[in-house]
Formats: sequence, C-alpha cells, structure tokens
Amino acid sequence: MSKRILYNLLVVFFLLISCKSDRPIDIKKITSISAESAVIQKEINEVNFYFENSGSMNGYLNGNDFLETMIRIIGNSEIENLNTFFVNTAAHKTENLLDKIEKNKIAVGNTGSSDHQFIFKTAIENAKNNNLSIVVTDGIYSVKGKKPSIVSVKIEQTFVKALNENTIETVVLKMASNFNGNYYSETCNPGSKSIEINQTRPYYIFLFGNNQVIKKALNEIVILNDLKGQEEQARFMITKDVNINYTVLTQGEEKQGSFKQTSKSWVVKEIGDAEKFSKRGVPLKDSYLQFGVAVDFSKRAIPESYLLNTSNYSVVNNTGYSIEEIKKVSDLDKTTKSYKWIDTQNKKGEFKYTHIIVVKAKEKLYGDLTLILNINFPEWIGDTGTNNDCDIKNDTTTTFAFDRLMTGVSKAYKKVGKRDDFFKINVKIKAN
Repeated sequence: MSKRILYNLLVVFFLLISCKSDRPIDIKKITSISAESAVIQKEINEVNFYFENSGSMNGYLNGNDFLETMIRIIGNSEIENLNTFFVNTAAHKTENLLDKIEKNKIAVGNTGSSDHQFIFKTAIENAKNNNLSIVVTDGIYSVKGKKPSIVSVKIEQTFVKALNENTIETVVLKMASNFNGNYYSETCNPGSKSIEINQTRPYYIFLFGNNQVIKKALNEIVILNDLKGQEEQARFMITKDVNINYTVLTQGEEKQGSFKQTSKSWVVKEIGDAEKFSKRGVPLKDSYLQFGVAVDFSKRAIPESYLLNTSNYSVVNNTGYSIEEIKKVSDLDKTTKSYKWIDTQNKKGEFKYTHIIVVKAKEKLYGDLTLILNINFPEWIGDTGTNNDCDIKNDTTTTFAFDRLMTGVSKAYKKVGKRDDFFKINVKIKAN
C-alpha cells in the first residue's frame, strides 16, 4: 500500500474520531495506527445477541412472525463471531440459542425478573471496539422490590456513564407478533394469577454500536424490510456539528408568490424581491408567500417517520413562517417541475436532495428564517408506554413502563450530547 493511501486512511480515521468525541486526541497513537486497523473500522468484530427470557416471553415463542424474525437475525449468514446469551437479571451464555427458542426451551436463570438496567448496561458495555449488541425483549421492566418510577433515572445514569466512555448509537424497533400464553401483570393486585391471552402483542429489538456498525447491521443483519411485524423505529445518537446541505427551490409547485435568487449559485440560501401570492377575488389578508427548501438527508441516520413529522421542527427568529409539510422527493410525481428541478441538481453529483420542507407566511415575510430539527422524544414511544397493564386483553399496542425506560435513554443522549437539536437551516428573505 502506498504512503499516500495510508495517509488518507489515517486522516479519515482521525476525522471520524474527532467528530465522535470531545476527549483530547493523542496524535502519536493516531499516527501509529496501521492501514489494516483503519480499514477494519468498517467491519463488525463481534455480534453479541441477548435474548431476554423472562416468563413473559414464552407467549411469543408460538408466534410465527416472532420465530421468523429470530431466524432471519440469528440465522443470518452474514454474522461472524456470534455470541448468544439468555438474559434476565444475569447474562447466561448459551449455545444453539435459535434451536432452543424454536423448541421453547428458554428457561435459564431468574426467569421471574427482567432487569433492563442490567440488560442495557451489559449490552452497551459489550458494544465497544466495533462490536454490535442486539437485545430482544418484551420491554416490560420487572424487578422484585424495585419501583418502576425510578427506572428512567437508573437507565439514564447507566447510559450517561457508557456514552462518556464510548460514543455508541441506540436503535429501537417496535415489533408485533402473536402472543399465545400467560401474561404476568405488573400492576394488578399482588398474588393475582397470570392472564391467559392469545392476541397480538408488541416486543422490541435494540441495537447498540458505533455509527458504522449500526449502518452495516441495518444493511446486512437486521434488515428492516425483511422483518415481519416491524411497526416503528427510533434512533438515538450523539449529534455534534451536523452540516445539512439545502437550497431554496426557485421553481416548482411549492412556489406560491414571487422571488428571485440573489446570486447565480445553484445553491440558493438567499432570495430577494419577495412578494405574496394573490389572485382576483381573494382578500389581501389571505395572500401569502410559500416556497420549498430542498434538503439532503441522504447521509443522516434519522428514521423517515421522524423526518416527515412537522411537529419535530421549529421555526425561530422574527418571521411569520410556519412549516406546512415535509415531502419525500422519491414520492413526487416525476412529471412535476419540482421533481425535474431536483433531479437535475442531484444528477450534478454534488448533493442528493431527498426531502422538501414547505414553508408559508402571510405576514413578517422578510428577515432571517431559521428552521430547526429538534431532538424530540419520539411520539410513538410515549404512546406505547402505560402505567396499568391489568386490562391486557385486547391491548395490542402498549407496554408497561416502556416510556419510562426510553425516557432515561433519551435524556442520557441529550445530556452527553449537550444539545437539543440535530441541525439548523438558515434562509435570508429580502423585499428587494
């Protein structure tokens, strides 16, 4: 390998590290890294698979969708160096885990409890050094003598400690499968019998690893389109100095009103001579200016459902604009002006615009418009959590204390990342 190629690899490696951590970098250590070490950062060293085997998991073993998902993940031919565990209040390394799941032989250790503080701590500690950890769980926090009300604080502390030592990402998938068996309520009167149910119930798959590991895992190991019953997803990460490429659409269906770009650049971040759209018979007070901002999210690891939800965005500064909708470029009619304009830009190869943020204002048209994508707690997680699981029959969507479990995770990422937003987009709008 030439010195020039080795130098480039080392520069890329240095940039990756400097983007991921606030800790001082030891240049001597960086320059001593071999080309082989730099290349291996793209590979997964080990996969640690943790199957939570509390008694409440037995009902899923009779569900075809659940079994198929386990087979697709654990039996994936792309996995090398696979370590499998049953986990509850301790981790029990086991061989032939998939065979045991298929044969309903998962009773190992303390199956009467599921301590997610311990489970997550174990998983994230073993996600270091380019390793991937996968956790399959029903998401029910169940530990005798421990109050669920403090679960979010405990989980937050666990993740803060782990994230300060190793910048990992967390992906959580909400899955659904038939559950046929006994459900053990956490809120019904002590000593009450289990509830026998045969219905759809949610369960969850967690992935822990660095950015490159997670990306590779979602492409090759936990392939979302192949998983039956995959309903929702969320991704938690440390975001530092995220730069987003964007441009105002100077033509297209989103443009209502008139304006001109103030420079000859293909990338438009300032417009002038802006005037409202109006037509005969429409009161002046109802006239408005509307336009689209094309955004390149192609390299951002944020779930699509999150990007398309306007409630996750904010408009700041002293303007009257609101976000009307978020459009996916791939969903546009290919005969529209907007699609043709963006397609032309994308073919230039510099950026890949994937979405359009449509903004609109009736007053306060001029000034600096700033759009922010906030780091919000995913709505679906809040809707999934419940404080009462006595009436579990016919409840196919909620999980006891799951929102509190995930609140701790979310707070930890915000605390360590020290920011409340993913990025900001700025557009200057002038009257003339």
